[in-house]
Amino acid sequence: MSGRRPIRLRLSEADPWSVMVTSFLLLAGLGVLVVATAGVSWFMLNAMAPDVLPAFSTFLAVAVGVVTVEVFLGTGLVTLGAFLYNLSAQYSGGVEIAVTEALTGPPPANARALLLMARARRRLRTHIAPGDPGAGDRSSGARPARAQRETE
Repeated sequence: MSGRRPIRLRLSEADPWSVMVTSFLLLAGLGVLVVATAGVSWFMLNAMAPDVLPAFSTFLAVAVGVVTVEVFLGTGLVTLGAFLYNLSAQYSGGVEIAVTEALTGPPPANARALLLMARARRRLRTHIAPGDPGAGDRSSGARPARAQRETE
């Protein structure tokens, strides 16, 4: 085995209704951000140069109008694009996406570090028995006696 597993996906059709709803929601969210940014920009510019900009209500009305046109035109264009994609996918078969997943292990330095940590953990488990009250203060350096198995 080469270590790679290919995953293939063919996008042969786009549901226009789903595309329309998704694009409307994304563009509406973007529109809210644009209106909020325009409001903050108006306040900052008005603080630097008062009485130069139009009234806030006029500025906000223009921003909301531009965003509304952007949302409806963008949604319509994306939906039209989905219809056109469906027409072209009937003849070309759609778009095929191939992704390969590497099934190799960690890099050698990481593998060595993991191996050393596993060995240290195994040594600790053999030297410190669970539930041993004096397990934390072994200052004499002597190794504890290992528990022997009882064989019957």
